[in-house]
Amino acid sequence: MFQKIEKYTFLALALFVITACSNNDSDEKEEVIPIDTTKPTITCESSISVFIDAGKNDAIVNYTAPVGTDNVLGAVTAQTAGLASGSSFPIGTTTNTFVTTDKAGNTASCSFDVVVMEPSGDKPYAVVDGVEVPSGKKWVKVEDMSDEFDGTTFDDNKWHRYPSSDGFSWIGRPPALFEADNVTVANGNLNITVEKFDAPKRVNGIDWTHGGAIVRSKITAKPGYYYECKMQANKTIMSSTFWIAFKQNCNTGPVRKLELDIQECVGRLTNTAAWADNFDQIYASNTWRHERDCDTEVTGSKQSPAKTILTEKNNSRYFVYGCWWKSPTEILFYLDGKLSHSITNPPADFDLEGHITMAIETYDWNPIDANTIFDTGSFEDLTTKYDWVRTWKLENQ
Repeated sequence: MFQKIEKYTFLALALFVITACSNNDSDEKEEVIPIDTTKPTITCESSISVFIDAGKNDAIVNYTAPVGTDNVLGAVTAQTAGLASGSSFPIGTTTNTFVTTDKAGNTASCSFDVVVMEPSGDKPYAVVDGVEVPSGKKWVKVEDMSDEFDGTTFDDNKWHRYPSSDGFSWIGRPPALFEADNVTVANGNLNITVEKFDAPKRVNGIDWTHGGAIVRSKITAKPGYYYECKMQANKTIMSSTFWIAFKQNCNTGPVRKLELDIQECVGRLTNTAAWADNFDQIYASNTWRHERDCDTEVTGSKQSPAKTILTEKNNSRYFVYGCWWKSPTEILFYLDGKLSHSITNPPADFDLEGHITMAIETYDWNPIDANTIFDTGSFEDLTTKYDWVRTWKLENQ
C-alpha cells in the first residue's frame, strides 16, 4: 500500500513540474526576425550611340556603371550582360544589363544599349561631331562630284583622268609622269598605282622615270560646300592628296592662281626637307596664292597653312579627310569626323571655283632614294586608295 502511495506521489510531482515549466515558457517573448521583402533599386543611364572612326570596326565606349541601393546594407551589383566600360564595342547594338541582389536574395535590374554605327552616306561624315547645319538648312549630296567607286568602271562623266583634256595640261612633276592607265576602279576603291618605268619615257623634252596619275572633277567646286574623301596613302616616297585646283589665265582671268590643299602627305620619308619631317603621318592643309607675272597685287607666292600631326602613318589605314569651305575667308578641316584645324587668314579671298583633284606625284623635297620599293612593293604598297569622295551643299529644308 505504501509503495502505491509513493508511486502516485512521484507522478503528481512530475506532472506539477512539467506544468510549471510549460507555464514559465509561455510567459517569455520569442525573438521575431523580420522578413525583408523590399527589392533593391537600380537605375541605368540612357542608351549611348557612337560612330566608328574611319577604318575601324569597333569603338571604345566609356560609361558610368550603375550601383544599386537597398534598405538594408550589403546589396551587391554585378554586370550580367554586355561589355564593361572602356571596352571595344562592335558595330551594332550591345545591351548592358546590371543586377543588384540584397542579403535576402531580392533582386532588381536595369539595362541600356550601346549602339555603334558607321556614319551614314546620306550626310557628311562629320555632321555629328561638328559640321553644323544652319537653321532651316540641310546638307544635300552633290552627285556629280561624289563617287562611291563601286564596280569596276571609271566614271568618265564625273572625272578627268587624262591631263591633256582636263583644262590644266599639267603632266606631272619630274621624275613622275601622270598616266591614265595607273587609274583603276576595283574592290570598292578608286586606285591610283605608282610605278617605275622599265626605261625612261621622254615627254616634252623631259626623261620621266616613274609614273603616277591625276584625277580631277569635271564639275567645279564652290565656296560653301563640304568636301570629303576616305583615303589610304601608298607606302612610297610619292604623295597621296585631296585638294582643289583653280585655273588661272593672265589674258582671260582670273589672274589669281589659288590652291586649296585639303590633305597632302607622302607614304615614306627620305632625305626630306626639315619643314616636312612629319609628312608621312600628318593632316596637312594649306591655302596658296601662287606667284604669277600678271598678279601684280602680291610679290612672290603666299601661303597660309594648318596641320595636325598624327599618331599613325597615313598609309596605315583609311582616314576621312573633310573640308568645309565655309566662306572665302574661313575654311574648316575635319579628320575622321572631328574638327582638326582651320584657316581663317588665307592669302587671298577664296571666292573662285575650282576642281576636286587627286594627284599622286613626286617632290624634290622628298626624293627617290636607294631604299625605293617600286620594284619590290605589292599592289597595296604602291597604291593610294580612295574608298569614296563626297561633296555636299546646303539647301533649304
